[in-house]
Amino acid sequence: MTIPIPLPNPWNTSETVLIAILLLFFAAWGWRHGLDAAIIAGLIVIFGIWAAPQLAAPLGKIINAFYAFFILIVRGQFSMENWTAAINAQSQLMTAPVDVQNAESQSMQLFTILIFAAFAIIGFRYATKKAGGKDPFIASVFGLLGAAVVGYMCIRFILDRIFTFPQTVVIEESPIPAINIDAFLLIAVVLVLVVFGVQRSKPPTKKG
Repeated sequence: MTIPIPLPNPWNTSETVLIAILLLFFAAWGWRHGLDAAIIAGLIVIFGIWAAPQLAAPLGKIINAFYAFFILIVRGQFSMENWTAAINAQSQLMTAPVDVQNAESQSMQLFTILIFAAFAIIGFRYATKKAGGKDPFIASVFGLLGAAVVGYMCIRFILDRIFTFPQTVVIEESPIPAINIDAFLLIAVVLVLVVFGVQRSKPPTKKG
């Protein structure tokens, strides 16, 4: 299993400026909480990048099931056949809130973003609680850099599903090979870093 890590293509100015502005918030968080917190948040975000598209369809069917059950009962059209069709977004009687038949549909893209956002929020909150103590200067610097990388992955995951930036397409052989990161190796490496970082981290500063 591999997880594609979004790498920067030749950006246009508007995309670069937007991403740079958003990265400031992540960098500030990393400066405040340190490298160990950035590593923990990054691990959960990477898992979310892989898991969100995988979970979108099955969770979408659950949303469709509750919605369709209520609508079909109100309309007096409930039957197992109609309900099953609505769950799978194949009903002629109603439009399912999540089009699980088309991964590129707006509803599926939005639902995927919501799932990923849940993972990201949990990741940053857990990282803050577990390793968000006051760190020395060097740890804050690396935390800034680490959180910026994590922020870049979050931003690109979301923006690539919302906006289509104008691009000039040039078909030519690239001297840079495509990069795929082996998920198990990546997770193993990050886990080692997390254990090392948590062991060296100080507990969060309690506010009196």
